[in-house]
Amino acid sequence: MKKSNIKSIISFLAAISFLSHTLLVPSIAYADEEIASISKGERAPFSGTIFNIQASARVLAELETNKEACKIECDRETEKKIADLQLSYDILKASNDALTLKYDETLEIKNSQIDFLEDKIKKPPVSKEVMFVLGVVAGVGITMSSAYALGQISNIQ
Repeated sequence: MKKSNIKSIISFLAAISFLSHTLLVPSIAYADEEIASISKGERAPFSGTIFNIQASARVLAELETNKEACKIECDRETEKKIADLQLSYDILKASNDALTLKYDETLEIKNSQIDFLEDKIKKPPVSKEVMFVLGVVAGVGITMSSAYALGQISNIQ
């Protein structure tokens, strides 16, 4: 590289460093704060403590800063508590939903079983008249087959 390029790069970096330092680093004003106690009759109509403008500004700034810090902390704790409670609520709701689903499915299975058993009881498989006719037919059939078997046995001898 050429010397002029290196010098321009160094100059550019120095300018950037200076600007970033002056803009980004806050400058602190060190003023002499004065706090004095006075008694009644010493150029003040009351006894107490007086502050100069710099001391008053510092006290007010600290009060405002502490107030904001307290508000931020309270908001953070409130949001944290809300998040914890929302998590607990969501867990309980999911548990409730699962148990409700289990209950509904169990109830549906039991109801279908009850309906099935009621249908079995209500409808006899075969009526009494049909059973009587089938019994008579079976009895006649057994008697006839027995007679036939006996006739065949007597023919064999």
